[in-house]
Amino acid sequence: MMKLHRDGFFQEWLKTFDSWYEGYNNFTPSTNNSLEATNRVIKDEHTFRERHPLSRFFIIANDIVHRWSKSRNQKQADPIIYSTEPTITLQEWTNAYHFAKSSKSALQISSKRKGFTDYYMPAGKAQNVTTNEIQIYKMKKWTSLDQFKDFQFSIWRVTLSDNATECKSGLCNCPSFFKEYICKHIMGMAIRLKFCKPPPSAKDIPLGEKRNRGRPRKATKVLLIQ
Repeated sequence: MMKLHRDGFFQEWLKTFDSWYEGYNNFTPSTNNSLEATNRVIKDEHTFRERHPLSRFFIIANDIVHRWSKSRNQKQADPIIYSTEPTITLQEWTNAYHFAKSSKSALQISSKRKGFTDYYMPAGKAQNVTTNEIQIYKMKKWTSLDQFKDFQFSIWRVTLSDNATECKSGLCNCPSFFKEYICKHIMGMAIRLKFCKPPPSAKDIPLGEKRNRGRPRKATKVLLIQ
C-alpha cells in the first residue's frame, strides 16, 4: 500500500504536475489571507454585512473605489504608504551575519536572467554542495519521492543582482523567503560580496548562538561590571 501511494505521488506531482510546490512562481501569495482581510473591510465598513439590491450595490462599489483610490494617492496629505522593499529586522541581520561568517560554501553559476547571478549553497548542517548535485537539482529528474524530498530541501538557490544597491531584491527558495520575501541567505551572500554591511548591533551575538527575543539590552556605563 505504501508503495502504491509513493508511485501515485511520483507520477502525479513529480512528473505530470511538477509546478505545484510553493516557490514555483515567486512573489505570488501563499495564502488568501490578504483577500479575506479586504473582504472583511468591505463588509464591516461599506456593506455592513447586509444584502443590497444591485442598484444599491453599484453605488457602494463606486464609493469604495473612490475612497480607496483617494486614500492611496501619494499626493494626498495622509496617504497609505506601501513598502517597496522588505524590512530587515535585527534578528535577520544577526542570522545573515552569522551565515556570512560560516564555513558554508556557495557555488556561483550564471543566471538565466541578465544582470543576475545564482549562488547554490547547502542546507542544514552540510558545508559543501557539488556541481553534480546542482545539476540533478536543476534538471528535476527525480526518480523517487525520497530523492525529491532530499534534494528539494538540501540546496538553497540565491539569485542576486549584479548591482550592489539592489541586494534586497534578491530571490531564494528557502521557506523563510516565501514568508518574509527576505532571508539570511540573501543578506548573508550580500555581506560576503560586500554589497552591504550589517549594523554593529548584529555582531553582538557570538557566532553560533541565537539572539534572544525582545529588545536588546542596553550597554552598561563605563567601568561597571556587566
